[in-house]
Amino acid sequence: MGRTGTRQDGPGRTARRLQAPGWRDLRLVVGVLLVVLSVAGGARLVSGLDDTQPVHAAARDLLPGQPLRDGDLVTVQVRLADAAEHYLDASDPVADGTYLLRRVAAGELLPAAAVGTQRQALDKTVDVPVEASAVSGLQVGTEVDVWVSRRDPGATGEVYLDPELLLSGAVVDRVADQSAGLGASLGRTSVALVVPADRVGGVIGAVDQAARLTLVPAPRTQGEQDG
Repeated sequence: MGRTGTRQDGPGRTARRLQAPGWRDLRLVVGVLLVVLSVAGGARLVSGLDDTQPVHAAARDLLPGQPLRDGDLVTVQVRLADAAEHYLDASDPVADGTYLLRRVAAGELLPAAAVGTQRQALDKTVDVPVEASAVSGLQVGTEVDVWVSRRDPGATGEVYLDPELLLSGAVVDRVADQSAGLGASLGRTSVALVVPADRVGGVIGAVDQAARLTLVPAPRTQGEQDG
């Protein structure tokens, strides 16, 4: 009887030893977690390796003043991180009427600051002499109309003809610093104006002829007045 009991108990104990470990087995749980973490880490690594974005680059040497045309640009995939905002994103097409503001060499990434409107590309900056007392209300970005009073060639001394409009919509780029004191508003000073390229000659001619130039701020829009 003792031997028979031994034979019956043996298989039962063997069967329990061969059972698959359950989810409560700590080693199995740790193993599963390690596998999950490994897979997640690999996915992040692969994603990081492809962290690029499309940016415009010059297909050829691009010169300032020229409009961007088909074939001037190519798309390249680069990793720029925080510097991406400084370059022209190739995800969006370049708007019609976009001009080069500076030279961009072939193969160079296209900086956002290197492109602008036709006016920005072609306009020139000209220094004009004006009465110092007339610049107190002028600020950078102010639009002004340029009026000119030319010298009367038939008169003796400083005699000027009636003023006439020389240029509309010039933009103040810089106002010369005025020193403090009693003489701050006396005499003449200079104002740098952004002038269309085809009007530069007329402005320079008026300056060279010692004409009197007066800058009149252009009327503000309704939105600007409300602000």
